[in-house]
Amino acid sequence: MDTSLLAALVFFVVFVGMILVHEFGHYLAARWLGIDVEEFGIGLPPRAWRFWRSGGRLTLGHYTLDIPPNFDFPIDLPHLLQRGVAATARRQGERWILETIDLSSLDEDLLRTTPPEPTPLPDGRYRFDGLLEQASPGTEFTLNWLPLGGFVRPKGENDPSVAGGLAAATPWRRLLVLVAGSTMNLLAGFLIFLFLVSRDGYRDFSRVMLAEIAPNSPAEAAGMQVGDVVLYANQQAIHDFDTLGNIIRLNLGQPVTLVLQRGNQIITVTATPRVQPPKGEGPLGIRMSEQIVLARSVGEVIRYAGLSVYQQVRALLLLPAQLMRGSLAPEEGRFIGLKGIYDIFNFSVTMDMQNREQALPSQASSPPTYSTLYLIASLTISIGLINLFPFPALDGGRILFVLPELLVRRRVPHELENAVHAAGMITLILFMIYINIMDFIDPLVLSMP
Repeated sequence: MDTSLLAALVFFVVFVGMILVHEFGHYLAARWLGIDVEEFGIGLPPRAWRFWRSGGRLTLGHYTLDIPPNFDFPIDLPHLLQRGVAATARRQGERWILETIDLSSLDEDLLRTTPPEPTPLPDGRYRFDGLLEQASPGTEFTLNWLPLGGFVRPKGENDPSVAGGLAAATPWRRLLVLVAGSTMNLLAGFLIFLFLVSRDGYRDFSRVMLAEIAPNSPAEAAGMQVGDVVLYANQQAIHDFDTLGNIIRLNLGQPVTLVLQRGNQIITVTATPRVQPPKGEGPLGIRMSEQIVLARSVGEVIRYAGLSVYQQVRALLLLPAQLMRGSLAPEEGRFIGLKGIYDIFNFSVTMDMQNREQALPSQASSPPTYSTLYLIASLTISIGLINLFPFPALDGGRILFVLPELLVRRRVPHELENAVHAAGMITLILFMIYINIMDFIDPLVLSMP
């Protein structure tokens, strides 16, 4: 079955969804902390359609007028600040609901000394003449032409002189807004793992289990069985595939003592790795897998889902060190672009679809696989974590500029900060162009197990 079209659709929805989840975290944190957000965009500009504007508020003297959703202003509202305006509103309980607003021909010098007072109109409305002192017109929710994720545009993002904006907020509020995007990605990954653990069990990557034993292999001769967990090899504790693989490769033709856990039993066996194993088999004739632990309660599902997120974060953070000491091949830690990610999606979707096509209802021993969901969980966690890397233009780079203000009460000049982030953004764009080109020059090679 050709799954390319399905894989492309899944890839597109997931890619856009993960970025929107990230941006939605920034949006929720900003609104919760009282920071105005001017736009929440789906896709990238140019704009195609503004489908919603949330309600806002404006201040005339000591009166606050609520702006109803989807209110259309005759002129960009921030341009009216400290200008004389004529507004009409209706009373609704203790609230004033804005109905119209226009530039006023009144004397602005007089308005600065005379607070506005509501004047009753014959139709039940009230008129306010005064200086527009503060304005939060609400958030525009837009659909844009380039379907590559989305964005959030906080008010005054790079200008601390804009009242009510992000750059003018306290450092703690800015910090919370910056980390909120990555927090939402980690939360999304946690929710996916909740489902996976409940259906597929917890994959403990710190425990090496034997998933397959080749016939007539040293492992079979030693009495090793599928499901055994390798605790020690030559008295060295085993917590990952690499450690066990290195011990086997360093002892070709020599006996290796293995301590195994089989159910509640601890057994010791000795096997000699082959110098020249048959094609398609390793020296010992085993296929390793992480241990799968079934969750027996809701509490265990939650705990194992949290551990799964921790393992993904830990693996990503340890990746540079593994590459430097040579425990991972360079191709295993390479950066990939959109084509490379799509190739992996196509591979995972194909595996899952083939598994479901081949499994018969009577085959209870062939449960469905969830490779695509594991991939989605891993990607959303990776996006969240990479955004916290201390590189300019990323959230982590912006956090670096908040830290001096938190620690020594001195703010880095925003002109310098903006210049650094602009340079970082250019660097990131060039890097993304490079890795996307490399996806075509040196494509990923993926093969079915």
